Amino acid sequence: MQGYKPGAECSECKGQCCKDKGCSLAPEDMLKALNKEDGELRDQILTLLNDENGLYAIDYFSEEAGTCFYLRMRHKCYNFIGVDAMGECVALTETGCSLSPEKRPKGGRYLESKPDRQCVQHYSREQMCTDWAPYSDILKSIWKEYHAKFEEDGTFDKCDDAYFAWLKEKREKNKDFL
Repeated sequence: MQGYKPGAECSECKGQCCKDKGCSLAPEDMLKALNKEDGELRDQILTLLNDENGLYAIDYFSEEAGTCFYLRMRHKCYNFIGVDAMGECVALTETGCSLSPEKRPKGGRYLESKPDRQCVQHYSREQMCTDWAPYSDILKSIWKEYHAKFEEDGTFDKCDDAYFAWLKEKREKNKDFL
């Protein structure tokens, strides 16, 4: 495995990084997960994103050079279009990441844990933009198409409602352990 193994501090903070945002994939992570039988690359990516066990979402960030579209781990209660990038990663469990070290996305593998909880991400935004550039047009077209649909049909509002209900339920459960 290339990257960093989670340190003891990860179990101490119970994956705070994973509670804030799902980690980013590199194109090689996406390509490993694709079903090569599904035709054109755009269709393969859509099939991956629409998987009923949905692990991935398209997200983006803006840099001086432009907008970088990429895949990251999906957030609990949300769909495959990243909006506002908030939420707990779908792979986070009570005992840590449900993915084996080999199956973790590059953003997770290249996160170096630190005892002071000032973890260091070694998969930089600049590297992500370079890596994802060949896929940018495809990801942007999917994001634009589905963002408009989900905005119009209320999907994002439903996701927000489900997420906040899930947070409330989680908080109520944790009260029992305090």
